[in-house]
Amino acid sequence: MKKDAGLLLISIFVLTLSSFAQKDEIPTTKGQLGISWSGFGSNDVYRSQELIGGASYRGDQFYALGINYLYSLNKTFDIETGVEYSNHKIIITPMVYPGMDYPPHREKFSLISIPASVRVNFARFFFISGGIFLDVDASNSMPIDSQTGIGANLGIGVKYKFKCGVTAFVNPYTKAHSLLAFSPGTYQQHLMESGFRFGLLYQLN
Repeated sequence: MKKDAGLLLISIFVLTLSSFAQKDEIPTTKGQLGISWSGFGSNDVYRSQELIGGASYRGDQFYALGINYLYSLNKTFDIETGVEYSNHKIIITPMVYPGMDYPPHREKFSLISIPASVRVNFARFFFISGGIFLDVDASNSMPIDSQTGIGANLGIGVKYKFKCGVTAFVNPYTKAHSLLAFSPGTYQQHLMESGFRFGLLYQLN
């Protein structure tokens, strides 16, 4: 049931992009292909409802590497997809009871994400980006609830295209993971991530 809802959400998203494309002539360019790195932010874990007596979770650090593809629908709208690998470290502090000693400990896990985002370009060098992404757990065991599911992202960025065909960009962003979890827990945990994404894109001819 959850998977069907996720597929429906993606279908609506794709149809919306198609309607944008029909408003202007679609360029003949093959798009831009590139790489990105994300970090310098926070990766905290939240529950849909906090549990009394439960452990607390605090983000430690993270990074993400991606292969990205950008296609221009027209001068204003671009669509972006690709595949990204992210590695997250968190600190878990168990609830301590009298006479017991459970110190905080660090855990880590990884995710593979496939984004489907829209970029809205303005003022030549700036853009707003937002969309959805599919997450898949990439760790054998997860220290938090499974994040496999559909999430959403929003950000703003600045870009500059060099004469050689390479475009560099910086994109501060926020991501909410597992908004539509495929295997939700009773009190589903959500990874909330924010940081800076740096990337290089090369124009395909």
